[in-house]
Order: sequence, then structure tokens, then C-alpha cells
Amino acid sequence: MNNFCLISFQEIGFIISIAVIIFGCTAVMQNPFINTGRKILWILTILFLNWIGLLWYYYTYYFKQS
Repeated sequence: MNNFCLISFQEIGFIISIAVIIFGCTAVMQNPFINTGRKILWILTILFLNWIGLLWYYYTYYFKQS
């Protein structure tokens, strides 16, 4: 059986994480109902959770296999 997968799981993970950062931060910045301090807090939360998710992904994918 031929393997026609042109993109790996790692590349999909990077694409999803970049999309989450871009769309999440854009949505927060365009929200008129929260003040600047809360916008900064939301953006930091998005970045932090995305970083934790990538660390967890690499831990389960690379370190658990060895």
C-alpha cells in the first residue's frame, strides 16, 4: 500500500498552533468589551496554553517512544 501523506503530524501541529495564535490574538484585540489589561492577560493566556500544548505534544510523541 502506498503512503500518499504529504504532510506529517508535526507540520500539522505547527500549522494549528500558528492558526490558534493568530486567530485567538486577533479575536481578543478586536473585542470592544474588554479593556487593555484584560486583552493583554488573554493574549498571554493564549500564548502560554499553546506553549504548554506543544511541550505536551513533543513529550508524548518523542520521549514516550524511546
